[in-house]
Order: sequence, then C-alpha cells, then structure tokens
Amino acid sequence: MRLLFEPMACIACGLCEVACSLHRDGVLTPMSSSIILHQEDKANYFGLVLKSASEGLVLARPEGVTHGAQSSDSGGPGAKPILLREPCDLCDGAPRCVTMCPTGCISKEG
Repeated sequence: MRLLFEPMACIACGLCEVACSLHRDGVLTPMSSSIILHQEDKANYFGLVLKSASEGLVLARPEGVTHGAQSSDSGGPGAKPILLREPCDLCDGAPRCVTMCPTGCISKEG
C-alpha cells in the first residue's frame, strides 16, 4: 500500500499533519509528523511533502507529484526538517491522514 496525492485538491488545512502526529506521539503536534504542508512565497502555492520509507520524499505540488531524493530547491521553506523525522508507517494499514483529509487529496493505493 502507498499514499496517492492530488495536490490541486489540497486546501492547506494541516489536518494530515496533526492526524499523523496523533498516531505517532498521541499528541497534536505537527513537529513529529511524517507529512508536512509545503508552502512557498508565491500566493496560494502549497502542497504536501511526505517522508516515505519506500519512496524517499514524495513531493505533491501543483506541478505534479514526484518521488525520490530531494533536490536543493524542491522542498520549499520548512521542508528540510522532514529529513530528520521518522518515515511514514501508513498508520499500520489505516492511514489517518487519508481519513482526516476533507478534500480527498490524500488517498491510498492497494
């Protein structure tokens, strides 16, 4: 199973971050989340960055979804701290970010 993203449906609500942190630590703190909101200085430009054990960093931006190693300009402000976090464990088969996403921009495959 893996997570799929539709970045244009993201509304930058941050519920995926808090759902992940609640699973990981039992508290609502996005600092421990395996998924973070990706924002840049452009108006209304945002998406998601997921640290995956199998796919490396998954960048879901308006231009599309990319998988693998991070390039120097691919993370946007605030993305580097995700490299220090634990990779996504898919919430033991029931990803909470999928359940919490109000727009369905995160779904699961398989």
